[in-house]
Amino acid sequence: MENVAGKVALITGGAMGMGRLVAFRCARDGARVVLWDLNKAELDKTIDDLKKIGADAKGYIFDITDVDKVNETAEAVRGEVGPVDILVNNAGVVAGGNFLDVPIEKHKWVIGVNINAVMACTYAFLPDMIKKRSGHIVNIASAAGLIGVAGVSSYSASKFAVVGFTEALRMELRKMNLKEVRTTTVCPSFVATGMFEGVKPPAFTPMISPQEMADKIYEGMRKNKVMVVEPLMVKYTPLLKAITHPNQFAAIGEMLGVQKSMETWTGRK
Repeated sequence: MENVAGKVALITGGAMGMGRLVAFRCARDGARVVLWDLNKAELDKTIDDLKKIGADAKGYIFDITDVDKVNETAEAVRGEVGPVDILVNNAGVVAGGNFLDVPIEKHKWVIGVNINAVMACTYAFLPDMIKKRSGHIVNIASAAGLIGVAGVSSYSASKFAVVGFTEALRMELRKMNLKEVRTTTVCPSFVATGMFEGVKPPAFTPMISPQEMADKIYEGMRKNKVMVVEPLMVKYTPLLKAITHPNQFAAIGEMLGVQKSMETWTGRK
């Protein structure tokens, strides 16, 4: 997907944060942008801003945890815009707090948005990519999908699931000799979008600006990277986890402040 001009790029959670920024990067290179979001005011504003720079942009307002609505809206996109070439599963939520302090309904909400919706959206658009033997699916996971983090149990679980789902999907596509249909898994540490407002990032793991992360996502997709992991410290996490005893790994995380990072979390107002 080195050249996105004329391609249809659909971004979930595209009204704000990294979704909005990735949308502008796609639009500036000539992609036709489709945004899905639940926030009407922000979605309308983003679509207006995209059109001001001459972009071909269209928005759809609905809850992506509703699978029937996902399928219905996917069909509408095919009819009104065309088959999707690039799917960015960006929508995500978090419920901070110790596991038992968070209502189970909030945990279910996190799982619904962060992994169930990712699979539903992929299920809706992957057949067209397979038929054309062309396409790219970008799934936004997290550094918390590589290691468990205290205070975000359901978020961490959902992001582990995104990492596993995307890897398994990539293996299936390779097995089907469909290497033209690509996947990219994105695993950033804390990004300053507001969702993790108040957190204290671990040592050697600075808060990432949304602009910087959006650039990394977009360039990772264009260069067909299998994974985009940021910042540098997070890149070494899987190796460190593999070569140390679980108790040693936990002690290192505690020393760096990983397991205390969510204690000051307030979240987006």
